[in-house]
Amino acid sequence: MGKVGDMAAGCAVLLIDHEDHVRNLAAQILRRRLGCTVDVASSLAEAKALMAARPQDAPYFAAVADLHLPDAAPELIISTLIHAKLVVIGITDQYDKSMRNAMLMRGVADYFTKCNNQIYRYVADQVRQLWLNRGKHALVVDDSAATRNLVKAWLERQQITVHLAGNGSEALDVMSASADPVHIVVTDCHMPGMDGFELVSQLRRKYGREHLAIIGVSSSVDPTQSARFLKQGANDYLNKPFVYEELCARINQNLAMLDIFATLRDQAERDVLTGLHNRRYFYDRVAAKAAQPLVDGRGIVVMMMDIDFFKRINDNFGHPAGDAVLCHVARLLAEHYSDALVARFGGEEFAVILTELPQVAKARAEAFCNALQASTIAHDSHLLACTISIGLCQTPGMPPLSMLSRADALLYEAKNGGRNQVRCSA
Repeated sequence: MGKVGDMAAGCAVLLIDHEDHVRNLAAQILRRRLGCTVDVASSLAEAKALMAARPQDAPYFAAVADLHLPDAAPELIISTLIHAKLVVIGITDQYDKSMRNAMLMRGVADYFTKCNNQIYRYVADQVRQLWLNRGKHALVVDDSAATRNLVKAWLERQQITVHLAGNGSEALDVMSASADPVHIVVTDCHMPGMDGFELVSQLRRKYGREHLAIIGVSSSVDPTQSARFLKQGANDYLNKPFVYEELCARINQNLAMLDIFATLRDQAERDVLTGLHNRRYFYDRVAAKAAQPLVDGRGIVVMMMDIDFFKRINDNFGHPAGDAVLCHVARLLAEHYSDALVARFGGEEFAVILTELPQVAKARAEAFCNALQASTIAHDSHLLACTISIGLCQTPGMPPLSMLSRADALLYEAKNGGRNQVRCSA
């Protein structure tokens, strides 16, 4: 959950606006920018009919609702949509403070005014962020229970799961005990025991800025507080008292930045063609994979694989055909070794490390060889086929990188021995 790519399949948005030209333009923008289902209604009655007709196992995620409809007052529009458990984004013709207060009191996640032609771009970005936030966890640290609970309620409206702590020591305990990673911490400055500054310092010893965002908060009039928080390692700073919109904007901006870091990191660690991890990622993680606890007599297994006669495929059918074969092999590897670390090493070579019983590891490798040989790859007007040779090292006590070298030597034995086979170290 929470991935942008999931939106097309899992997200549906209900757009309500009584003006035809606005509704059509807004729907076009939302569909293009979100890539998901966007249904439209011109009145609350039409919206209710669409909600009733929506499958129960696939309800609307959010409603983008003009609050000036011909058949309902703003309060009824909001209460109806909130009661249906939709995330509500209100749209108004102009900013009005009383309207703003009424929307927020009734649980609207956000609101926008029709101030320019770009507004529905911003709305789409906010819907996307709210969708992504469903998988996000925040930790709110404050010695005031009232403040903690208020911020918790506000962030939950942004679809974020919220954890609470009364001081820095409690916060560290929550971070250690949480089964899910915490993505963002909002911490007050002055608290009994460990204060916010020390908490930030402690957190930064374990979590980098690209993995955990921290927002420092203080009611102090001292202008150096913000600089002190930032120099300790905070990503952002807020002065108390802050309003709902400012807090949510800072939270979402920092979460969006974490997602950008994660995307860049993933792109750097994956092979562009096949989507498997690349050689660098494999080398970075192989020691950690090998250090995982072993149970039931299983041991570390390292395999090197090479597609047989791959150059002939490129020479006879062209490089696009070769790419299709590589992607096919990668998909089969991901299916057969979903419990393992699988990487494309380069060219037509792949590497796998897993923990397995010796006899089972060999049987699985041979089953993969057979599955690949029995499969075909459709490319243009051709049905392509290929086989693979595998070197498998399962020598107990050998360092992982030495096992990799041994598996590579065994791979060449498999090649020289006739290809389409598995050669094992034992």
